This record gives sequence, C-alpha cells and structure tokens, in this order.
Amino acid sequence: MSDETLNTKYQKKITSFIKKNLKNVIILLVLIVIILLSFIIYKNLEEKKNIQLSEKYTQAVILLNQKQSDESKLLLEDIIKKKNKFYSPLALYLIIDRKLENDPKKIIVFFDKILKIKSIDKENLNLITIKKSIFLFKSGKEELVIKTLNPIINSNSVWRNMAIKLLSDYFLFNNQKGKADEYIKLLNKKKNK
Repeated sequence: MSDETLNTKYQKKITSFIKKNLKNVIILLVLIVIILLSFIIYKNLEEKKNIQLSEKYTQAVILLNQKQSDESKLLLEDIIKKKNKFYSPLALYLIIDRKLENDPKKIIVFFDKILKIKSIDKENLNLITIKKSIFLFKSGKEELVIKTLNPIINSNSVWRNMAIKLLSDYFLFNNQKGKADEYIKLLNKKKNK
C-alpha cells in the first residue's frame, strides 16, 4: 500500500469517528472553553480584589499620615476581614506598629483570623505565630505563650530555633532561669544533632 492509500484510510477513520461522536466532541470542546473562561474570570476577579485591597491599604496609610487614625483603623480592620494572604497581615502589623488598637484581645482576634487564612504557606503562618507570641508576652499569660509557640517548637520549621530562643528569653525576663535553661538545652540539643 502506498502512503496515499494509508493517508486516505486514516482520514476516513477520523472522519467516521468524528461523525459518530460529533455530539460528544462538541460537548467536550464546549466544556474545555467553559473551564478556560471560568479560570480566566476567576483570575481576573482575584486580581481586581488585590488591586482594591492595595488601594484600600494605601488609602489607610495616607489617612494615618494625615493624622486620621480612626478612619485608617476602619480600613485596616476591613482589610483583615477580607483574609488576603498579603494585605491582611500587613494591615494588622500597621495597626500594631501605629498603636491604633488599644484592646489586646481584639488584636489577638485579628491574629487568629489571619492564622486561619488557608492561602498563606506554613512557614509564613509560623512567622505570624511568632509575632503573635511576641505580642502575647505583654499579657503575662505564660501558658498562652507556651501554647502558641509549642507547635513551632515541636516541628521542623525554619522558625523552630527562634521560637525556642523567644521562650527562653521570655522566661529569663520573668526571672524564671530554670525554665529558660530548659529551652536553652533544647536549643543546644538540636544544634548538636
């Protein structure tokens, strides 16, 4: 058989297959187009949300510079509620740095909201947890500080040593040298392995 005959047979098979399965082929193509369009629309909406949050964050900073703390605080709290992996933590840090919120319980609630954002990777969540623990140091609630840092200490996180060091420093600051020494031993034990 010549190449031309094989080519013709192959074309006939393809044509026959398409004719028999035309409905299924069309449905498959429509589904692919719908999925692609949905993905593009979703990405576009996400980008618009990020732009809006960026603008809102910038507006909050401008309001702060204009000494309009209350208006800025409202914008920053709204950003935290949006649970954006980038702007929500930034908004919380700005609230803390500029002392816009006096109620420590409310700040802990903000930390907890941010720590529930699923799109933040594990190591960044650990960093946010460490920042939460530093904030908790002022509360004097030792159990809460330990409970907050223990998941990091008991993991292989890059922040593990920092968490141990923080607890050690916390106990030294509170004149509890025995407890501080326990964490220093834990830190040294990990370094020697």
